Amino acid sequence: MSERIAVVAGVGAGIGARFVETFAQEGYRVAALARNQQSLDRIRDGLGSLAEQCVFWATDITDRDQVAATFERVRSELGPVSLLIANASAAKRGSFLDLSPDEFENHLRGCTFGPFLCVKQAIPDMLANGGGTVVYIGATSSVKGYAKSSGFAPGKFALRALAQCNAREFGPQGIHVFHVIIDGGIDSVPLGEDRACRPGMLDARSIARVVAQAVAQPRDTWMQEFDIRPAEESF
Repeated sequence: MSERIAVVAGVGAGIGARFVETFAQEGYRVAALARNQQSLDRIRDGLGSLAEQCVFWATDITDRDQVAATFERVRSELGPVSLLIANASAAKRGSFLDLSPDEFENHLRGCTFGPFLCVKQAIPDMLANGGGTVVYIGATSSVKGYAKSSGFAPGKFALRALAQCNAREFGPQGIHVFHVIIDGGIDSVPLGEDRACRPGMLDARSIARVVAQAVAQPRDTWMQEFDIRPAEESF
């Protein structure tokens, strides 16, 4: 069986790092992408021996040339992409009146345009190989616009729409596309630490495991969207 290649686009110290860890544990070769190479190096160091299955490449996923170059590198050094996790985001709370046009545009680029560029690169690989999985990571703001969230929520709404369009277009062609609504605060337990999650919060480790379970779903029972929250969270 050929190697399974995962790309995690948007890797920070929280759930992004746990996605890299979890899918390396599942046997994938993983390409971890983020803007900051120093941040990626810290994640690599925290993974221990699992880092041998991973590459860590600084990439601004809102830059179409960088994205194209990175995915070409993935194909040449690892192989065709079979799993993409679009985890990139941009969030800054504040009054709508204080939100500049540049800030609004940057939110849309981080939340929607960057994932769009990555998915455009990954789906042809999946079509050529008879299937694959695209995971869009959303938030409560994907379905509910809050006061002082005028920068963040529109980008997340658009990301959800993109996921729905992709799911309907490419599902019949064997590509599982789903959107995850993360509803609650995340306890980003650092790599290498083995402590309990703080009460009332989502454990980044658990989020990654739940997503891995969804990736493994058989084709006759695919989910296209689900929301996750701690038991204490009101909804």
